[in-house]
Amino acid sequence: MAWFTRISRYCDAHLVYGQEAQNSCGIASVMMCVFKINKIRPGSTALTLEKDIYKKYESASGGGYNPQTTGTFPQYLATILTEFTGKTWGSQKPAEGAIPALIKQKVGVSAGLGPTIVSSPVIVGVDWDQGGAHWIVIDSIRTMGWGYNATVCDPWDANLHIQSFEIGKPFKYDADDAGPTLDFGGTRNAYSGSANTGKVKTWGVICPV
Repeated sequence: MAWFTRISRYCDAHLVYGQEAQNSCGIASVMMCVFKINKIRPGSTALTLEKDIYKKYESASGGGYNPQTTGTFPQYLATILTEFTGKTWGSQKPAEGAIPALIKQKVGVSAGLGPTIVSSPVIVGVDWDQGGAHWIVIDSIRTMGWGYNATVCDPWDANLHIQSFEIGKPFKYDADDAGPTLDFGGTRNAYSGSANTGKVKTWGVICPV
C-alpha cells in the first residue's frame, strides 16, 4: 500500500498508512505510531522499517505470521512499539465506559485550530457490530469548547475520520463517516455497505504505560 497525507477540518495534516494485506491493520497501525512519534517521513526508510516491523512481530509471536489470513495481537504489537519508540507500551482493557477517559489521558487534548506540535498516538481495537475486529490509530483529540473529537487514522481505507465521543460512555466508531479525499497515486481499500460501525471493548487500547 502507501502513505497518504490527509488534512482535517482543524487545518492540520496527518499521515495515514494504508494496510497492505487483509489482516495487517495492526502492523500498519504500529507503522503510523512509530512514524508519528519519531517524526519520520515516508521514503526508503519506510520500506526498510516496515520489513523490520514484520520480522519483529514474527519473532515476538513465535513466527509464522501471515498478514493475509491472521490478525495481530495487542501484546505483540505493544512489544514492537516499545522497541521502536523508546517508550514502554502495554495493552489496557478497562470497562467500556472507562475507555474514552483513557484515550483522552494518553493522547491529550488540543483546543482550536491549527497543527498539533506533539504527537502521542494510541492504537485502539474496534469490535465491529457485525462481527470481526479492526485496529485503528487515534493521534489527536480536539475540542472547540464543547465535547471531544478524536482524529482517527484508519489503515483500511487510508483515510481520516473525525469521531466524536463522550467521557463515561463507550467509544463508538463509524467508519462510514469520513471526509472527502484526493489521492495522487497509491492504492487503498474502501468500506462498502452500511455496517461499518463498532465499539472499542474486547481489544482495548495499546498505549504507553
